[in-house]
Amino acid sequence: MMSAENVALLVGLFAVPALLLALGHRLRRRTPLWRRVFWGGVAGHSIAILAMMAVTMFPPVAWEGGLHARDVAVHWSIVLGGIAGGAVAAALPARKRHGMMK
Repeated sequence: MMSAENVALLVGLFAVPALLLALGHRLRRRTPLWRRVFWGGVAGHSIAILAMMAVTMFPPVAWEGGLHARDVAVHWSIVLGGIAGGAVAAALPARKRHGMMK
């Protein structure tokens, strides 16, 4: 039986990138809100992967006992990073384009 941490890791490794791939399809035709959500999700997921990789490099002895902060950081970070990146980008105001292109 899989634990919630293992499910979160699989969702972060496969479902979040698949969702971003689907959202990125025909990105130029999407509304500015969905473009911001896409790029925010990509940025959040990428930063979370870097954080997850850094946490996995710490020796296990440093995490022994106490809270399961390492498990949360390793298993949940990429799910929460993608979601948080998309949510933050959606909350940002739309940029106004200035220039000659129409």
